Amino acid sequence: MERLFNLHRLIFGMILLSVGISAGCSEREETATKGYLAVSSADVAFPYIEQGAIKFQSVYNQAYIDVKRTTSREALVDLANGKSRLAVLSREPNALERETLESREERFVTRTVAYDAIAVILHGDNPIDELTVGQLRDIFTGEVTNWKELGGKNERIRPIIRDRNSGTYEIFQDSILQKAKFGANAYPCSTMTLLTRLVDAEPGAIGLTGLLMTKSGYIKAIRIGETEEGPFYLPTQEKVHKKLYPLHRPLVLCYFKESARTVNLVSGYVTFLTAVKGQQIAINEGIVPATMPVRTIKMTN
Repeated sequence: MERLFNLHRLIFGMILLSVGISAGCSEREETATKGYLAVSSADVAFPYIEQGAIKFQSVYNQAYIDVKRTTSREALVDLANGKSRLAVLSREPNALERETLESREERFVTRTVAYDAIAVILHGDNPIDELTVGQLRDIFTGEVTNWKELGGKNERIRPIIRDRNSGTYEIFQDSILQKAKFGANAYPCSTMTLLTRLVDAEPGAIGLTGLLMTKSGYIKAIRIGETEEGPFYLPTQEKVHKKLYPLHRPLVLCYFKESARTVNLVSGYVTFLTAVKGQQIAINEGIVPATMPVRTIKMTN
């Protein structure tokens, strides 16, 4: 009789344990507004994506979005290896990357969330205010090495660039250098923060950064023109939106989706970033929204 009673207790205990585990799994089940999401973001997009995560979590307090700062290429590697579930690039995935990622069972999805620009920055004391695309090519391939050759001071030019895994590096090399190599005098930096600090500290420096990285330090963004005759444009939101500034580029969200019906924290956060609130964050951060209409207003005194 005692053995039968103990058996009943054991079965009852197992039922309770099973119910407890089931309830626990239900509580931890991910939704569009609940769960954990690792994001790998290109350096230039990081301030926007991080701010979006902060806003999202303030509304949905059961969501935790962990944004890691990296390069575009490394962000895709993280996505492919499962280290993150959302990659944010400062360029479109290239053909080889697409072929690799589209070979998986899950559907590889890309969405342009905003538009940025490659801003050309100089030390604040440099008298040069504008350069042509051709002059940029000469500077960054090492053909021109002194500012005097461009109408500036008799001072050595020090080009500062990001490393080869960066979207900025790849876009500039492809579109401006026309796939030529950067000059031996080009100094690679591991982060955009370090790049802007070096330009701030070096009077002869010239650097390539994003719109979100031009707001600090004694640096200035300069006007860029296609030809010597111009016109020349600053990298402003208006000029990027109208595609007048020559060095504009997209910020692209990349992720995997099992089916059109898949709902998880990835889909929730992507929807947030591409909807009105997320696009307003893009405007506030100084870049151009991609999924909502934009109206430009000319201010006059």
